[in-house]
Amino acid sequence: MISLLLHTLIFAVATLAQKTLITADAAEHCTGMYSKRDWGGPGESFIKVDLQKFGYADPSTDKASVSLVVFEYQDIDGLGVYDENLGRRRYICTSGMVSDGLCKENQLNQFIVDENFTSFSQIKTVKLTDLGTNDFSYKVANTGYYCVAAYEPDFTDKENTFKLLLNFHNAFGSLPASEIPLLPLYGLLAVIYAVCLCVYLFQVFRHRSELLLLQKYLAGFFIFLTAENIMTWSLYDLENNTKRYPLSGGVQFYIVVISLLNAFKVSFSLFLLLIISLGYGIVFPKLSRKQMNLCKILSLAHFVLLTAFICINYYSSESQPGEATTDTSYSVDTYQSNSWLILAIGAPLAVLFIAFYFLILNSMQKTVKYLREQRQMVKLNMYNKLFRLIFVSMLLLIFALVISTIVLFNDNVAESIEKLWKFNEVLTNFWPACLYFLIFIGIVIIWRPTDSSYLLAASSQIPSSAVEGDANNDDNANIFNNSDEAGNDFEFDDLRSLEDDNEDVTANPFDNAHSKAPESTSENPFKDPSDVDYDLELEQQKMKEQNEPATDDKFKLDDEDEDDGMTQQPGQYNESLRNKKD
Repeated sequence: MISLLLHTLIFAVATLAQKTLITADAAEHCTGMYSKRDWGGPGESFIKVDLQKFGYADPSTDKASVSLVVFEYQDIDGLGVYDENLGRRRYICTSGMVSDGLCKENQLNQFIVDENFTSFSQIKTVKLTDLGTNDFSYKVANTGYYCVAAYEPDFTDKENTFKLLLNFHNAFGSLPASEIPLLPLYGLLAVIYAVCLCVYLFQVFRHRSELLLLQKYLAGFFIFLTAENIMTWSLYDLENNTKRYPLSGGVQFYIVVISLLNAFKVSFSLFLLLIISLGYGIVFPKLSRKQMNLCKILSLAHFVLLTAFICINYYSSESQPGEATTDTSYSVDTYQSNSWLILAIGAPLAVLFIAFYFLILNSMQKTVKYLREQRQMVKLNMYNKLFRLIFVSMLLLIFALVISTIVLFNDNVAESIEKLWKFNEVLTNFWPACLYFLIFIGIVIIWRPTDSSYLLAASSQIPSSAVEGDANNDDNANIFNNSDEAGNDFEFDDLRSLEDDNEDVTANPFDNAHSKAPESTSENPFKDPSDVDYDLELEQQKMKEQNEPATDDKFKLDDEDEDDGMTQQPGQYNESLRNKKD
């Protein structure tokens, strides 16, 4: 489960990547696209550009001179020409190459395309001379991995710059082609979450009087996860139908809300897994105040860092140019400028994640060892199942990574990219989400409400500190002896788990039942002792003595004792009667 939470770190980054800004520092961009024939949709699939800024004009024309090429990645060998003098392939035509006959004069400062190359899709080049769209459009007839590259020559001794907005529009909507499978898949996952939640809540309702506190938290978190998945599904649908760029304030706020919920899911999942590993709710009704505070501090720190990481990553990766196509003053890609900040937050976040990983495994190992020493096989079996569940999930996640690696390196780079982009988001985003769902379902099944599950937290099931074990476990076992050392966290209604503490733990279970005064099951525990009918208890005691002749003075009640007992106050009589029974 630890490894599965990593996929959520990139959730907010993969939003509306179809419109991308390229500059002279990063002058190319590639993305997968579906043709209308393969995926369908109300419109057509196309690529358009919008020149928003250029540095220096061409002295001969006093206009911009930004060369552009659009091609499918399989056709990359159709670009450029091999220069034997340099021993490498060159892609931009220069005056020296014109002199050497490697390109034509009308191709000067433009991308070179091999006219004899048989391409998979159209290779289109153009020179942009004005701000705006320049009436350029590239129709995507075949599904593939398409790239756009731009170049502007230096007409002065200073480096030239430009900013170009690319619009990769698919026929089905505004989502990137690599993410469109997530729309129906997350919808299906949300439906499955809702169905499983209904089944689980039915069991919770059936056993509502036997619920453990931990089971209540799992039920509440189950509701949260279902709502979060439904909102994630709605976000993908909203983005797919949003044509405005930049995104409206309402959509951006919704993305921030989903990101916060996602960060909370990760942090609270780690928190739940940690307290379960420490034995909370099953091995010990309470954790020590020190342990609970440590868990809460780590979870809060993880939530804050993860929220900051997601927000900065999102706003750094989202290029937000001005709405006017002629606006050349505002349109900056902040990803490089904020990379140091992302690293500054990501490094402690990774360290904290490793700390969680170590604490969970270490705590689970100690808890399992402690239960084995106590010979509490039912609880031990539950923790063994949990460990196997986490281990299998890690194997499945590694399996997905291995499959991706095999696909990537089994063929040449072009063929690997053609295969990988279609299901890369499914493997890196949806597959971990499915594994997370399976693990959570496994946990709620192991800790499911049953008629006897409440007995696991009874005081008689608490490990005894007399057995030599871990010091932290001893502290948890002795929590009821010193309540000052125990926190009240997450103990809103755990009085029922403590009701057995008032019983006589030294009582012999083989004592004759007739030697004890009968207890009324309907007795109100909050009733004043003075209201108890002591005459009735005395008559019951006399009846027992008549049925069982006493052979010992211990069970003899003479008239003198009776008179003394009847003249005593109710509280004193109750104490004397208890002493006689003992």
